[in-house]
Amino acid sequence: MRVLLLESGGEGIEREVEQLNSNATVSGLPYPLQASRLRYIGGTTNHWSGHCYRFLDRDFAARPGIPNTGWPISLADVAGYLPEASKRVLFREDTVDWSPEAWRRRLATRGWPLDPQLFETRLTFVAPVNPRTGNRTFARYAPPIAQAPNIRFLHHANVTELVGSPDGTRIEEATVRTLAGSEVKVRARVFVLATGGVENARVLLASRRPFPAGLGNGHDQVGRYFTDHVVIYQDFARNPAVPMDRLMAFQDYPGDTHTVSHFLLTDAALRRKQIDDVFLRVTPVYEQPTPGGAAAKRLQDRIAAGEGGSIRGEDLSTALAHPIDTAGWAVDRGYCRAEPTRYRVAARLEPRPIPDSRVTLTDAVDAVGMPILNLHWALAEEGKRSLHRSLALFAEETGRRGLGRLRLRYDPEASWPDFPELDIGYHHTGTTRMSDDPRQGVVDRDCRVHGVGNLYVAGSSVFPTAGSGSPTMMLTALALRLSDHLKQEHFA
Repeated sequence: MRVLLLESGGEGIEREVEQLNSNATVSGLPYPLQASRLRYIGGTTNHWSGHCYRFLDRDFAARPGIPNTGWPISLADVAGYLPEASKRVLFREDTVDWSPEAWRRRLATRGWPLDPQLFETRLTFVAPVNPRTGNRTFARYAPPIAQAPNIRFLHHANVTELVGSPDGTRIEEATVRTLAGSEVKVRARVFVLATGGVENARVLLASRRPFPAGLGNGHDQVGRYFTDHVVIYQDFARNPAVPMDRLMAFQDYPGDTHTVSHFLLTDAALRRKQIDDVFLRVTPVYEQPTPGGAAAKRLQDRIAAGEGGSIRGEDLSTALAHPIDTAGWAVDRGYCRAEPTRYRVAARLEPRPIPDSRVTLTDAVDAVGMPILNLHWALAEEGKRSLHRSLALFAEETGRRGLGRLRLRYDPEASWPDFPELDIGYHHTGTTRMSDDPRQGVVDRDCRVHGVGNLYVAGSSVFPTAGSGSPTMMLTALALRLSDHLKQEHFA
């Protein structure tokens, strides 16, 4: 099988390439769309926090009383790909153990004594930092890809249109343009669109031959149901007489991977309390860096700003004199050796899919002739109640158990923009959602665009719902599953 991989950028960030993202507009709620995307090898994993989460059965299920939920596949359909996906996203040769009980035995610790009818503990693994680049990026897979005899890797190649056959049932070619003004046509047996949750929809909408509304958009579904996780933070005063569960902090796993625990309401509690899924994590706050960590931060800031020639010798000396603290900077930005000054609870909501939260195109075009996109971001009002009720239940339970006190310092009736410390996950999902019915989605259960025999979509844009956790491992498992499907369906 011969593969042509078309990459918009090059080996590093370039101002002119990133400008292709910068003209997008946002309506509805404010959203930092420019900050959430990168156009070079490794994509947005170049500023990825590395968190990897294993989806649960309920992440695929239709939710009673919540419209537009439910995947056409189940966890069982992708479970066989999760071990390999965990290796890929954690850059490991072996699989990791996702059992909280196994970790408690390993660390000789107990989980927090919360009511098991209300809360359960789950694990998130954190991919290790690349010591050369100081970040976590899939760009580390570029060298073997470039060396593979059957793969051709083209940089600075922007796909601006996928051209369909006269009846629209196949893709005949892709138009590729460069910022220098060159244009080429690419023909292939199969096309896989893997440009992220915003750009996947943009390319389909911009591909207007033979259908003016865009490819796969016969039922006006392309670009709809854009979702992203939203997070609020609340202060938590830990009871100093109760030892903090060691799983709350980063813990080493063999091979420089780390794990951290979080809490979820049980399936029964979600149904009984009528709450949308919320992910809760108690996190330490380190406000005073260690000497080595602070020096490492100043060094990194100067290098990132292109001021490597103005590095202060005392910072270099301090970093070298505190090698453990300096190495810790690569793990959690230099604060890992200090004592936490306080704690807080992060509550992350799985947003409800809303059809009017969507990507559309404007009449303006960018430097390669692509229509500039607009993102209209909307959140359901019910989500605020779920965040508040989940935090209140956690506050009641931790207070009853004498673990500490959670201070809820916001107005649950406030509008979304007025919520304190409202954060987002930068997890673009839903714009080419998976559905058995073309009237309800863009791709089928094999990630093939409805009605187009040789066009597939990869990435979290195919997720019908976002799940409560980070999407990276699941989108990787789906990519592995798609790979097998392509080999069997088109290249057997």
